[in-house]
Amino acid sequence: MSTTGPTFVRTRQHPAVEAEGPILMRKDLISEASRRLHRRRGRVLIAASVAVLILGSFLSMEIAVSWRGDRRDAAAKRFRADEQLLESNVRATLSTYVHALQVTRGFFRADPAATRSQFLTFANSLDFKDSTPGLLALESIRAGAGSGETGAPDVAYPIDMVAPRSATVGLLWRDLAYDPSVRRALPLVARRGGVMMMPPRVDVFRHVRMLLVGSVTREGASARWVGASIDPAIFATQAIGDVPPGIRASLRWGTDGQVLATTAAAQATADRPTILTASLPIQADGTDWMLDVVATTEYDPMVVAFPWRPFAAGLVPAIVMALILFMLGRSRIEALDMATRLGKDLAASEARAKAVMESAVEAILTSDAVGHVESLNPAAERLFGWLETEIVGRPIAVVVPGLELSSEHDGLDDLHWGPSERMMEALRKDGERLPVDVSMSSTAIGGREMFTLIARDATVRKLYEDQLEHQATHDPLTGLANRTLFEELLVRAAYRADRSGRPVAVLYIDLDGFKDVNDVFGHQSGDRVLSETSRRLEQVVRPGDMVARMGGDEFVVLCEHLSTPSDAETIATRIVQAVGRPIPLDAGVATVTASVGIALGESGETAASLVARADEAMYRMKQGGKAGFLFAGAAGG
Repeated sequence: MSTTGPTFVRTRQHPAVEAEGPILMRKDLISEASRRLHRRRGRVLIAASVAVLILGSFLSMEIAVSWRGDRRDAAAKRFRADEQLLESNVRATLSTYVHALQVTRGFFRADPAATRSQFLTFANSLDFKDSTPGLLALESIRAGAGSGETGAPDVAYPIDMVAPRSATVGLLWRDLAYDPSVRRALPLVARRGGVMMMPPRVDVFRHVRMLLVGSVTREGASARWVGASIDPAIFATQAIGDVPPGIRASLRWGTDGQVLATTAAAQATADRPTILTASLPIQADGTDWMLDVVATTEYDPMVVAFPWRPFAAGLVPAIVMALILFMLGRSRIEALDMATRLGKDLAASEARAKAVMESAVEAILTSDAVGHVESLNPAAERLFGWLETEIVGRPIAVVVPGLELSSEHDGLDDLHWGPSERMMEALRKDGERLPVDVSMSSTAIGGREMFTLIARDATVRKLYEDQLEHQATHDPLTGLANRTLFEELLVRAAYRADRSGRPVAVLYIDLDGFKDVNDVFGHQSGDRVLSETSRRLEQVVRPGDMVARMGGDEFVVLCEHLSTPSDAETIATRIVQAVGRPIPLDAGVATVTASVGIALGESGETAASLVARADEAMYRMKQGGKAGFLFAGAAGG
């Protein structure tokens, strides 16, 4: 049934107040439906806290998995770069050995009749020990007729000169025609020219050697070749070179031939778990090689380790929020139970009510109908800084200014908003202001109405709500306004410009060379560049101008109250100069420049059109040379 005022019900009297007449209590305090509603809301908050904790755990795990995936991708990219470096080492080393053979071939071409003594003198003059440590001997090979013996080759390829002298034993006058691979390779090299590497073979001393040969002359039986006898293990070790930490590399002859050498960095032995592998075929001077590269867990331990830090970074806010919701729900239920008990027990025992009030964690005040404080519990004393003896008789507006009665209100009943809870500003005795959640209920005792106010410190919740609002309108990396806030403020600025007649300008900024910073120094350094650029932009703009980050490496500056268009030009000049200064990083120094597009607002122009013109002018500046500014054309032009 609808009524024009609060509904009261008669309650049983307590003997201590029986003489005062019937006790009336607000129906909204004793209604079972109302209590169930408030209790259900409290339980919903508690359930929400559990849901937030579960969802936060799931999202934190997703963040951790995503972070580890990014780390794995970064490791793979770095691994490919290391692999290419090793490949270039192999090619460079092979070129060095080929060069040594080419020099020897040039000697014989310059003096076909050179003697062994001259050849030894020439070889001793060469200094290939540092550049070609695997080069054991230089050889001169002649073509001749075979021995004619049964089963012997019909051609002979004796070694008629060997240098150095220490290598002559076992090599000088050795006939290479008995090696099928050499017997096939020498005529081929003589026909096509160039050089060719022979596969590894065991010599007379049971040493594994490779032979690099090149033709000198091609005149039939007098054909001559030069050869370089190479230790495969030394050559392969030199070709691989120094490997990065956590890397193990092997060089093989051919695509499936034997392993010539393996080089492993510290803690990259074969017993270490593998995270990345690659087999890179290399073809150089007609020879196929296979470079096997393996990255162990020491190459990037974070790839296999569980990312606790990102996981905790996502989980901690969820725990905090869940705890806040849980406490809100729990406090709501406790406050409801307490208010109900106070309402029911007030007539039965003032002493018991006072004991309950003193044990409450929420601040509880009671007042008369016109808002004069009658009592408060210890929690209220702590919250508001007033002792009960100091504040009794004062208006309740002393601690909650929002409850101050005006000439339009006869009493607190005119301000009473029912059983719901509101956030209001409280004033402590020392002058400090703080947000509190306030609920207010009324009770009639003996025809006299009294109000009970329950307050709880809402500082944490208010800070959290303010933080959420800030996150929604500001860039998390730079702290600048984001696109949403910028577009909202731009609409207001354009409206004010139309009314005042003073132009508004938008400066659209894009960083030149920022991608190179990310590629060379990494994304962490790129973030450092963005933060430093943001700081410089805020330093060079005028007071009252707004700097916002639109995303990536794009920024905008909103300038109002310009006296002349040249004011925007002055600001743009300072921006270009400030952004262009070098930025020191941990790994070096980064330099970016700014391309700025300037659009001056026109009468009746929309905010979107103004931004689009500034953006278009910026892109024309980038195409026209970068590191400067350019004014946009007229709207619609």
